Amino acid sequence: MRTVSDKQGTTWICLELPEVPAEQRERAAALGTAHVAIECNSGADRVIALVPPGWDDDMEDARLTQIIREHLARP
Repeated sequence: MRTVSDKQGTTWICLELPEVPAEQRERAAALGTAHVAIECNSGADRVIALVPPGWDDDMEDARLTQIIREHLARP
């Protein structure tokens, strides 16, 4: 689990899911490298994203919030 705040002041709680959701497995396979699925929730919004293993220790806050914002912008 990891908590991060974005530039808008929104706090996100991110958890690694036990497996990649069925609707994202094709995309995960197309990435060609190992990825895990995370769910980030702000209380108002929810994002499920694919990220490299070790994201919770290795990924910088700015990159994690960028991934969250990119997923929010998707239709």
